[in-house]
Amino acid sequence: MDDFTPVKKMMTERMVRLYCSDHHGGEVLCDNCQQELDTMFKHLDACKFKDEGWPCPTCPDSCFHGRDLEAMMRVMSYVQEWMDRNSDKAASMMPPKIV
Repeated sequence: MDDFTPVKKMMTERMVRLYCSDHHGGEVLCDNCQQELDTMFKHLDACKFKDEGWPCPTCPDSCFHGRDLEAMMRVMSYVQEWMDRNSDKAASMMPPKIV
């Protein structure tokens, strides 16, 4: 059963929304961030480790390359820094427990 892809998509969207809001302003994703999110979702849908919940940055066979990898790492790095600076809000960026 594929329980991890919806969670990965939810967490990816949270991260992109935070990144876009802090860098581009507004509550709605800008066109560029929406395109990057759509591309990230395509990668997650095609992931051959869907059922295993493997974190993308440590994947042994990552499907993210080139600009797609750069976009994902830029967003993830920013969110990690944001969590370090905002420890009181960091829980909002944590994935839910899958049982």
